[in-house]
Amino acid sequence: MKLIQLISLFGVLIYSLYAKERPNVIVVLVDDMGYSDLGSFGGEVRTPNLDNLAENGLRFTQNYNSARCCPSRASLLTGLYSHQAGIANFSGRDSTDRLGPAYLGRLNKQCVTLAEVLKKAGYQTYGVGKWHVGHEALPTDRGFDEYYGYVRGHSASQWSPKNNQRLPEGREKELSYEDGKYYATDVFSDYAVEFINQAESKKSPFFLYLAHSSPHFPLEAPAESRDSYLKIYREGWDKLRKKRYERQKEMGLITDAWKFTGLSEVPADRDDIANHYAGKPNPTWKDLPNDRKEDLVYRMATFAAMIEHVDRGIGRIIAKLKEQEKLQNTLILFTSDNGACYEWGPFGFDRSSRQGYTKLHQGEELEKVGGPGTYHSVGSGWSCLSNTPLRMYKHFNHEGGNCSPLIAHWPDGIRKPDQWVRSPVHLIDFMPTILEVTDASYPNTFGGEKIHPLEGFSMVPFFKGSQEAKPRTLFFDHFDSSAIRKGDWKLVRGNTRYNDRKWELYNLAKDRCETVDLIESKPELARKLEKEWLSWAIRMKINPYYEFVEKNPTRPLTKIPKDKRGYFLLRHGDQVDRAHAPDFTQKAFEIIVSMKRGNEKDGVLVSHGGINSGYSLYLDDGRIVFACRNNGDLKKISSKKVLPSENITATAKLKSDGLAQVFVDNQLLVQSGAFELIKTFPQDPLEVGNDSLSSVSDYQHRTKFKGEISKVLLKIN
Repeated sequence: MKLIQLISLFGVLIYSLYAKERPNVIVVLVDDMGYSDLGSFGGEVRTPNLDNLAENGLRFTQNYNSARCCPSRASLLTGLYSHQAGIANFSGRDSTDRLGPAYLGRLNKQCVTLAEVLKKAGYQTYGVGKWHVGHEALPTDRGFDEYYGYVRGHSASQWSPKNNQRLPEGREKELSYEDGKYYATDVFSDYAVEFINQAESKKSPFFLYLAHSSPHFPLEAPAESRDSYLKIYREGWDKLRKKRYERQKEMGLITDAWKFTGLSEVPADRDDIANHYAGKPNPTWKDLPNDRKEDLVYRMATFAAMIEHVDRGIGRIIAKLKEQEKLQNTLILFTSDNGACYEWGPFGFDRSSRQGYTKLHQGEELEKVGGPGTYHSVGSGWSCLSNTPLRMYKHFNHEGGNCSPLIAHWPDGIRKPDQWVRSPVHLIDFMPTILEVTDASYPNTFGGEKIHPLEGFSMVPFFKGSQEAKPRTLFFDHFDSSAIRKGDWKLVRGNTRYNDRKWELYNLAKDRCETVDLIESKPELARKLEKEWLSWAIRMKINPYYEFVEKNPTRPLTKIPKDKRGYFLLRHGDQVDRAHAPDFTQKAFEIIVSMKRGNEKDGVLVSHGGINSGYSLYLDDGRIVFACRNNGDLKKISSKKVLPSENITATAKLKSDGLAQVFVDNQLLVQSGAFELIKTFPQDPLEVGNDSLSSVSDYQHRTKFKGEISKVLLKIN
């Protein structure tokens, strides 16, 4: 009897094991592809393999990312907001790493990757392509068994094998290519197939992370693929944008809430590299000279060809899965890391983004576009097409920057395929989704370190047929382009390159394309959302909000009082975060400081800004100095006489004509007409008695003023 029971129990266990075989998981991430570039999202690019996955799976209409390559990768790989993983801005040590733990530029030890979690759960883990979450730790240090790709920055060349390496170190490359036959997008797909072959010999399921560099600049693709798109793009971005919009309506993607938008504004970057379009809408196609149009056509044709080659690789992966009878039980997730890229204006750039006007290619030069040794970007005009019908671009947390297409395909796990999922999701949801379908556990600790709890939600209910999601709030910040999405409401602002960083408020249920700003009609709602965003920013350790809470708890202000004359009123020790500080860009302003120096000879009286832009009024060896920064250039004027130690009133003025003046007790001490109005709003805060973050001026002594400041008046004229 016992023997029969044991046999029966064993049979049940075997049945259970095979009845619920854990799925393979493939995550495909492309780089800088726009919302509508795929055929299944309205585009004219030939993507039959991805379109087939979409038609036999789910398409998500509101899939959010982190607005740029490296933060998005950090969120996808860890299930955390990128700040928690250590990559708030960019990967690698940069000028922001001094700002605290959110700005390390690499994955920290308080997060785990999908590869680390799945490897512990018994999965074979493979990675291909772009790493871009810090080169200090290799992919094989963060859970991947095998890897082929590059670990530093973005792609340098599609044509050179030198940029890519096989990991673990010492592992020989399985694939070789003849001279002139190497094309990275194709090679990455080849290695994806190679790793699927390797997984076949294993007894466990596999996880494959395929992170393409395409279609990120430099734009490079085989000439024959590029040329097949030239006729299409000669129609121009205006006509094609309308065509995409109509296709999106026909396929059911677009509802009445999606209003067709005009061409987005070009961010106010340096005007020469934007070809004098900074702060203006992208030009209409008909207004461009014919030779410029043809240059642009070749750029976009190359961009489209890169996406097509990604799709061809997807076709080879699908064919291999079918051959191995694995397609049915493989979860495939496909998305892009951000919206299409505007860098740096309607005409794109060549080689360096900082060498002035975009080169115009003509004649025989056109045939070289996209070939070895070239380096082009697509530009903001075509990116408006790519992001149809959404506004803005990569770098920004408007919908065109932080919303990407998402396709989920899993025949064994998706009950109702060929559906649109209209609930908001985020890259932070990939981890909890994959954990649920693989029965893997998220750890509280890993490698002896405490791990941040997951921030995302599982998407599995959508796989089971649900269209309703739990109420949620999503948060965003990248280089001060910030947003909060709560229910149907979105509060969003651009960075210093757009709209003076002013908050905008949209009801996405009625206005998905962010066309009607409701901030003036609903100020209380805006303030409530802003307060929630600030609380999140402090929790994420976003500077300077976290800096104030941690180091300056005395008088952080969110609202500055005004006197009857309209002067902002401040006191010694006040700090005002950049979200609430007065906007002095392109405006004249006046600072009045009532103070007593006493024995103190040095220290900042008032500062607002940092190493890129801003102003500071300070003492240097008892002399008063007024300094202004404009795009990094420093100008300052200093009194010759030492200030009295007793009570005085010091006044600094910057006038609309660029005249800077300093007065003490209404007596003019020094002036200069060589200044300019400050052009960009700084990221650093407004402070009274200090300049605690990056420095506006080249201070020779300490910045904290230890004398007495009884009152500061500030007026923006």
